[in-house]
Amino acid sequence: MSPASLLIGRAAVSFIASFLAIWVWSRTREESWLFIITGVLVSFVVLIIEILSTLGILPFTADPTGKIPLWLGVLQLLPYLFYALGLGFYIYRNRRF
Repeated sequence: MSPASLLIGRAAVSFIASFLAIWVWSRTREESWLFIITGVLVSFVVLIIEILSTLGILPFTADPTGKIPLWLGVLQLLPYLFYALGLGFYIYRNRRF
C-alpha cells in the first residue's frame, strides 16, 4: 500500500468519524462524550495538517537535528489526552461503591 493511498484512506475514515462526532455532539451534553468528540475532531485537524504538509501547502521542516516542531508534537498528543479525559469522566460518573 502506498503512503498516498493510506493517507487518503485515513482522511476518508477520519472525515466520517468527524461528521458523526459533530452529530453526536448536538445530541449530548455529557462531559465524557464531549471530550471524546473533541479528541476525534482534533485528530481530524492533525490529519488535515499532515495532508497539507505532504502536499507542500503548509510546509514545516524539521531542524537540522531531525526534531519536529513542538506545536506539531503537542497537536499529535492532544487527541489522546482528550480520549483519556473523556474515559476518566465516564468512569468517575459511573462509579459504583
